[in-house]
Amino acid sequence: IMGADAGQAQTEFRLIEQQMDRITEIVTKLLQFAKPQEYSGYTEHYAVAGVISDTLPLVQHLLKRTTIAVEREDRALQPIMMNRAELQQVLVNLIVNAIHAMPDGGQLFLRSVDSDMDGQEGVAIRITDTGAGMTPEVMQKVFDPFFTTKRRQGTGLGLAISREIVHAHGG
Repeated sequence: IMGADAGQAQTEFRLIEQQMDRITEIVTKLLQFAKPQEYSGYTEHYAVAGVISDTLPLVQHLLKRTTIAVEREDRALQPIMMNRAELQQVLVNLIVNAIHAMPDGGQLFLRSVDSDMDGQEGVAIRITDTGAGMTPEVMQKVFDPFFTTKRRQGTGLGLAISREIVHAHGG
């Protein structure tokens, strides 16, 4: 029991708790990457526009700190069959990467259209930004597990996991 001195350690306790949450997130992402089939849940039909709308509040705290304008174009009418949480995870990873690519602000475009892939009806979701882009060297490594350009902010698992999720659903 710290008594009256507890207030002095409040910042340290908060930092410890944040790091524990970060460690939990890293371990969860590792497990999802190693065994994605065990972490995928049930699938249902969803309208993509609704999933995108429900995803934006998850990144709003990051967007509020920027001068990034979000532009949407929801043209997809075809429902998709996918696990909603997994699609949101992919969208969050892509949106966060776009935000990090535009530290001085810019535009984030979220577009969905009906699309066919190899004769299969589906939906294309395009997330683009006006950020600096990637060098050819980074583009070759971007899906490698643990590769990151964000140093302390990134685990290097976001795009690798996102790719696995999309492939698992035929994308």
